[in-house]
Amino acid sequence: MPFSRRTLISSGKAREIAQACRAAQVEVAVFANPLTKHQRAVLGDIFGCLVISGEDLLAPDHGTDSRA
Repeated sequence: MPFSRRTLISSGKAREIAQACRAAQVEVAVFANPLTKHQRAVLGDIFGCLVISGEDLLAPDHGTDSRA
């Protein structure tokens, strides 16, 4: 299954991660890859938790993204 530009991952992988997040009651999912604001929002809706990228952890403004 091809990767989605909306989510950076395939729809099947997104469903798999969403199920794991809900089962473990995850509050924040962190992606190593950079994500756009839109990708974070879409993944957050799918996963049911806050989604950030590793670069958000390093950014002084914690999560604002001018690339979106």
